[in-house]
Amino acid sequence: MTEARQARGRSAERRGRLAEALCTALLFLTGWRVLDRRVGGGRGTGIGEIDIVAKRGRTLAFIEVKARADDGTALEAVTESQRQRLSRAAESYLARRPELARLDIRFDVMTLAGWWPRRIADGWRPGLGRP
Repeated sequence: MTEARQARGRSAERRGRLAEALCTALLFLTGWRVLDRRVGGGRGTGIGEIDIVAKRGRTLAFIEVKARADDGTALEAVTESQRQRLSRAAESYLARRPELARLDIRFDVMTLAGWWPRRIADGWRPGLGRP
């Protein structure tokens, strides 16, 4: 791997962590309780990593965070194969936390294009693609 590629990877990682922190702050300010961050399978397991798991009332949201130049590009970055991996990660998470399985489950996408996050509630449903 070239030094330039490594630098781009580190920069993307920092931007992703900043995006997750801003999204976590927005969730907190809007009444959500963040239960977990960066949970799921490891590389090569076929189980994706869930960026944020949050709860408000009877709703449990598995949230994918994407930081891109614009919201459209961020939404396009959540591909069908990624949605499937995230669905498997959510199933695995709920198997470890069965007390949460009775809640209303949904998958949200939070985008960061600029400095303020945008949340797309119910961004997709497992097995159905985008609504």
